[in-house]
Amino acid sequence: MFSNYFKIAIRNLLRNKSFSIINILGLTIGLACSLLILLWVQDERSVDNFHENGDRLFLVYERQYIDGKIEAGYYTPGILANEMKRVVPEIEYATNFSWLADNPDRITFEAENKIMKFDGCYSDSDFLKMVSYPLLKGNAVTALNSPVSLAISEKMAKAFFGSAEAAFGKTVKFNNSKDLTVTAIFADLPQNVSAKFDWLINWPTFLDDYEWAKDWGNNGPNTLVMLRKDANPEKVEAKIKKFLEKYNKQQSASFRIELGLQRFGDFYLNNIFKEGKIVGGRSEYVSLFSIVAIFILIIACINFMNLTTARSARRAKEIGVRKVAGAVRSSLIRQFLSEALLITGLSVWLALSLVVIVLPFFNQLTGKQIQLPVSDTKFWLILALLTLITGIIAGSYPAIFLSSFKPITVLKGTLKFSNSSTLFRKGLVVFQFVLSFVLISGTILISRQVNYIQKMKLGYDRENLLVIPIEGEMRAKYQLFKEQAMNAKGVKTISRMGETPTNIGSTTGGIDWDGKNPNTTPMFRNSPVGFDFIKTMDLQLVAGRDISKDFASDSTGYLINESALKLIGYKDPVGKPLTQWGQKGRIVGVLKAIWRSEERRVGKECRS
Repeated sequence: MFSNYFKIAIRNLLRNKSFSIINILGLTIGLACSLLILLWVQDERSVDNFHENGDRLFLVYERQYIDGKIEAGYYTPGILANEMKRVVPEIEYATNFSWLADNPDRITFEAENKIMKFDGCYSDSDFLKMVSYPLLKGNAVTALNSPVSLAISEKMAKAFFGSAEAAFGKTVKFNNSKDLTVTAIFADLPQNVSAKFDWLINWPTFLDDYEWAKDWGNNGPNTLVMLRKDANPEKVEAKIKKFLEKYNKQQSASFRIELGLQRFGDFYLNNIFKEGKIVGGRSEYVSLFSIVAIFILIIACINFMNLTTARSARRAKEIGVRKVAGAVRSSLIRQFLSEALLITGLSVWLALSLVVIVLPFFNQLTGKQIQLPVSDTKFWLILALLTLITGIIAGSYPAIFLSSFKPITVLKGTLKFSNSSTLFRKGLVVFQFVLSFVLISGTILISRQVNYIQKMKLGYDRENLLVIPIEGEMRAKYQLFKEQAMNAKGVKTISRMGETPTNIGSTTGGIDWDGKNPNTTPMFRNSPVGFDFIKTMDLQLVAGRDISKDFASDSTGYLINESALKLIGYKDPVGKPLTQWGQKGRIVGVLKAIWRSEERRVGKECRS
């Protein structure tokens, strides 16, 4: 019976080629767009969700209560992980890490007479025990247990030594300063990881290079913990809530810190805080695009329905003759559903072909490396289910509508459509256009927002502004580099900064000034800067001047912005004393605050 239905369906398709091409093409484009979006959604949801112990991996975040306001983020003290592991029995493994929430460090390595740069991170020895990154050589237990240990990716191993086997145990010079031994080689990380790196170095090395991270009052690195199998995450979170009260002596009546836990697999999609609570992030885009994919598919199905019912008069006599010959309505419904499923099947096959062709360009647009999971049985099952659902939705109304024709009316040539059926078809057309209007309007709105972000004033001149990492010998020979570079054609001015201006993550409460209330400990975002910083960034001064080499005292001078000044309370701030981590200095200049709505989070204090 079903083979007969499909034979009739194929004959109808071949008999009406123009209609068939238009109908199949419309459904194909809709399915292809939906498939591309759903592949992107699936890729987003997979980030950091492949670890074997994923249900026990948690990221620690801070919730800071400052003068009645709440701020939160993933920056934590650099010595938090080991202490939590020592004190909290429910924690099996713990590691500080730099950086999960920020860009990795790009460092120069030298080996086998080759000098190359690779992105990487610092972590404790527990890290490789916690995550599911396969080791090609070495042992996860001992890979990072020494200050001279170095774990590298297969890509990095091949770049220097030709293979993972040849790299194991070899010596590599790190940042032109110290020799490290390759103690492990891990497989190149998949694309669905939030923190991408090609090397890992033992955490004590980070603490030696960045002394500030040893202070409980300074934040910057991230902290990752793995709970024991029998631990309850909610109870552990409640237990560590006031963990820092014992260690951070800066806490007071107006300033306190609470710790929270977030499942590591949720971090990538949900990392935006509001009032100290995680309220979303990229998950909003995932939900939005999922809805868009459904809307596009609905539009394609409605288009199929309208085209099919618009041809109803051409098939009326066929239906009338078949009914006179004894065909029942249920068999006609099955026939039309079979035709819809056939067209949907052809459309899905064409859509897959179109996706394969378009996918490289789509990856370039989204910055991903998505591939069709052709070896995944689950993918084909979902695709078969999508085909079935789409075919039934697209063919249901035409099947019910066409099978309802009365044979006497049809054969007499007096076929007329009822008001209800006409109204329903018009409703489908209106609904289709409404969805199209919503999608087009949304696209225009997003385009305008992106254009606004690209052209908005950030408080500094970003045109022709270049960021060059200070690495290796440049740290010691920075002044020589600056002098030589200033002689280059087109270079106007040069300065330096501890972090990029768009991503100042370091915070501290170790700031003192005359008249400070001893019961308050506000947190400041801070970064060291060099001479001519304001001139280089083209920042706006409210008072004072730039940090300059013409003033010897500027080596301990401070730049603050209006938000910091409001908090400090100085009336005439230039020349007034300010102390950071016990280092006394004076305020040199006051910068105009950027982004008023975010002023508590903007870098408030800079030091040369």
